[in-house]
Amino acid sequence: MTKQIRALARGLAIVNAIDSAEAPPTLGELHHVTGIDRATILRILATLEAAGWVYRGIGDNRYRLTYKLHEIGDRVSIHDAIAQLASPVIDRLQKEIQWPSDISVYNGRSMEIVETTRKRTPFVMNREAIGYSPSMLQSAMGRAYLAFSDERQRQLILRRLQEGGGEDARLAKDVESIELLLREIRERGFATRDPNTSILYVDFDGSFSAIAVPILVKGDVQACLNVVWITEAYADPGTENLFFEKLKPAAEELSELFLENRIY
Repeated sequence: MTKQIRALARGLAIVNAIDSAEAPPTLGELHHVTGIDRATILRILATLEAAGWVYRGIGDNRYRLTYKLHEIGDRVSIHDAIAQLASPVIDRLQKEIQWPSDISVYNGRSMEIVETTRKRTPFVMNREAIGYSPSMLQSAMGRAYLAFSDERQRQLILRRLQEGGGEDARLAKDVESIELLLREIRERGFATRDPNTSILYVDFDGSFSAIAVPILVKGDVQACLNVVWITEAYADPGTENLFFEKLKPAAEELSELFLENRIY
């Protein structure tokens, strides 16, 4: 296990304490919250002040974070936050079922994979999946997002697809078939991928299957979670339901994490 830098951990604890305080804290309040001795806190604060991350108010001698740190926070992508929260959950899931999972979000144009466990799997899978944009109407994740989106969002996405090009545009124009497909997904609780759709390139002659579920927070889809496997590895027609029983609690755990961290 890699050794931790204790001084850095203490410095981050002080930054976190200042950020979490209801009002700018004093030295004594920082000592009370963190348990770090006052002399050490003073050295940490002096270092943070010199770096321009913390300043002490002239009128009240209380400590505040500077705009330098606030600007860093503003540059933290919501996609990065989702990937960070999802990482331990999908890591445990991969260890349990062996097959990899992806987390994807809708970026305003298409689905986008922001985290994956493909590099952890022993099976033949495309490892470079982050940033890839699965089809909205042919991938399990795109279908799951559409099925569980509210009516207004769903119709907006479908109109954009209809006005675009390629296979998704053709499929989106068959409104009756799409509505039937999405209704079946909502009733079943998960989406499957179109077996005829193209996949991320791998040097493999077999085929892949996938199912995906939405991660819902306050009724809105914030992301989608899938599991991907080699179709030929399972002859049992109940495989999809088996994986769904594993995906469902993972998605529920992520929903709670997103809610706790205000990702909605």
